[in-house]
Amino acid sequence: MAACARAIQQADGTLLLALDPAAKDLSTCQFVVDDGASNAWRELGNMSIENAQVISLGVGAVWAIAYTFRLLIQAVSLSESPEK
Repeated sequence: MAACARAIQQADGTLLLALDPAAKDLSTCQFVVDDGASNAWRELGNMSIENAQVISLGVGAVWAIAYTFRLLIQAVSLSESPEK
């Protein structure tokens, strides 16, 4: 959820960005602060094909490594009966 903010000059010359909950119209705000939650799905939708491929390759690699460890643990496991 976006909120209006305004810059306040401090006594030492620095600026403080203060939220202004009274201002409801975002078009009249000096600054608009966004929490990012509303943009998360939009950014995911705007992801490039190359970035999506890199992420999916990473997820697939983690799943493949986990499956390999599972197979190794099953092969080395001594709790199973020798008939299997």
